Amino acid sequence: MSTKSLAVFGHGRAGKKSIVGSLIYRCGLDLQKLGQLEIGTNRKISEIVPFFDQKGIAKAFYAPSAQFVVEDTATPDVAFWVVDASSPDQGAQLGPASLARHLAEGSVNPKEKLIILVNKMSRSSVRIVPIAALQGGNLIESPDGVSWTGGTLMEALG
Repeated sequence: MSTKSLAVFGHGRAGKKSIVGSLIYRCGLDLQKLGQLEIGTNRKISEIVPFFDQKGIAKAFYAPSAQFVVEDTATPDVAFWVVDASSPDQGAQLGPASLARHLAEGSVNPKEKLIILVNKMSRSSVRIVPIAALQGGNLIESPDGVSWTGGTLMEALG
């Protein structure tokens, strides 16, 4: 299994640590690390990343295609762009113009793929509907054979 680098970008409080912590907890903890985590005071998913940082443990998890190691780099193999769906003021800070600027400047420059994660979708009033307006995709009916209509994060990672 190959190892790939992963960088996580987004506004403060968008849930970057929670996403990484959740992936580590669900897809990356061996029994020894799990034991260290359980013995300590770390009882929340959001506390896993600070715990790993404090202990000098690499933040890593397994996906179907590779092991992903979280690094602080502008040119990872894969990048997550995390947006907080529950915060209306983040639209200007992390909207399409901001992402385009970061991509143009090279401060976000993934080698393989950029995955946009919309976090904090637990509010029932928030809905994200991807569309392809020119082709009418997902306006009236779900299109066949397109990659943007769903799937899990693990499927997106490959």
